[in-house]
Amino acid sequence: MAENYHYSMMMAGMENASIAANTDGEAALAVGLFASICRDRLGDELLAFARRCPTVGLGVHEMPRAALLPALEAGELALAVMPGTARPGLRSARLWTDRVMIAMGADHPLAARPMVTVAELREEIFLVSRQQHGGEMHRLLSHCIRPLAPALNGVLLDLGRARLMERVAGGAGLALVCASHVDELDERVAVRPVDAPGASFPVSAYWTAQSPAWPLSELLRILLSSRAP
Repeated sequence: MAENYHYSMMMAGMENASIAANTDGEAALAVGLFASICRDRLGDELLAFARRCPTVGLGVHEMPRAALLPALEAGELALAVMPGTARPGLRSARLWTDRVMIAMGADHPLAARPMVTVAELREEIFLVSRQQHGGEMHRLLSHCIRPLAPALNGVLLDLGRARLMERVAGGAGLALVCASHVDELDERVAVRPVDAPGASFPVSAYWTAQSPAWPLSELLRILLSSRAP
C-alpha cells in the first residue's frame, strides 16, 4: 500500500477490524483512497480529522480501485473512498459528483468549442502517466464516456501529473482529467467537458459497520458534513 501516513496498527478483533490500537496504545484508523481523485479532494477533511482527533494514527493508503473493496471487506481498511455506486453488503454515502473533462493546449482546435463529443476524441492521442495510478484513472474516465468501447488511445509516459500537463499545454496530446482537478491545472491548459451520458459520475465512501464506532464515526461526520449537495 502506498502513501502511508503515520500508520501502525494491530488487529484487535473489534467490529471494525481496521480500527485498532497502535504500538503506543492509541487508536489507529486505516482509510483507502482511489488515486488523486480522492486524495486531493479530501485533503481538508482529513486534516480536520487529524486536528480533531490528534491521538488517532490516521493511515491514508492510495490504492487501485480493484483492491479497495476487498481490503475493506477483509478488515484491512475502515473506510474506502472511490468512484462508484452502492455495493451489496456495504454501507455507503455519496460524497460528491465528479465529471470527465478533456485537457488540451489552448491552441488545440477543440479548445474553441464549449463542449466536445466522444466522436471528436476517437482519433486523438491521450497522454497517460505511469505514476499515481494514471493508467487506471485513464481507463476509468474513458469507460465513463465510452462504456462499450476500449479506452481512448493513450501513450504512457513516466511523468507525474504536473509534468504531463506541461506536455499537454505544449500540444503533445490531450489528457482525461476530473472536474475536481481543473483548478490545479496550468493556465496554459484549456479544459472542456465531454458531451456523454456517463460523463458525470459519483464518488462515494464505503464502510462495513452498521453503527460505526469512534473514530470512524467522527471521520464520517466530517466527510458527510462537507459533501457537496
